[in-house]
Amino acid sequence: MLSPAHVILHIGFCNAIARAAPGTRIALRIHAADRIGRTEIDRVYRVERGDEDEAVVEFDTTFGIHSFAVEAPKYRCAASDYLFFIAGNDRSITERLSDPPAPAPRKPMLLSGTAPQSFLYLQPTFVLFDKSQVACNKPVPAALPEQITVENDQDAYYTWLYPDASAAPGSQQLALRLRTPTHQYHYVRIPITFPVAWTGWPVSVTLNVTEDMADGLATEPTDTLLCPKMWRTSAG
Repeated sequence: MLSPAHVILHIGFCNAIARAAPGTRIALRIHAADRIGRTEIDRVYRVERGDEDEAVVEFDTTFGIHSFAVEAPKYRCAASDYLFFIAGNDRSITERLSDPPAPAPRKPMLLSGTAPQSFLYLQPTFVLFDKSQVACNKPVPAALPEQITVENDQDAYYTWLYPDASAAPGSQQLALRLRTPTHQYHYVRIPITFPVAWTGWPVSVTLNVTEDMADGLATEPTDTLLCPKMWRTSAG
């Protein structure tokens, strides 16, 4: 059996809670479910309104993608998301409650994986290119406008990719951008189809990064689309 993931959840307060008096007890309901709707978490935490604009709660959950919701029923504030958890890893997450009416859940592709702590020194982020304008080992063009959110933990990273609704499926190339010690950039092709059509549940892509993978880029040219064979993904 896979080990559970340990989650440290920072819940940012909505305006209604922020106006509550210090010391007020607030009920926060956390609900998570898997793809078939099976409940993984359904728990109410009671926290005290303190000096900070957030509450922190912790729990364990299973490996994989979860639909995730946090709600403060008394204040009608809520947040929803899709999250991927790696077995045996700690994950720190920030979710901010929205005042009513709550926005509709967004529809991401999820990209995540384990990575050494030294990976963070390369300031990893992701960029998109027009696929018709890029080729392996050729200079990269200007990046496309993007909606990409990256969270880095000590031993893993988690990414939400929000496609442009006007972009044709498979028309964009995703690349990992890493900064060199001389403040230039390496671009590594991520071999996935993007964007993909929404089918009611996120596609999850795993790319685990090792020290050798990152070190192997040191002598490669910058501002070029690199396509190393050892950078492989798996989808679920």
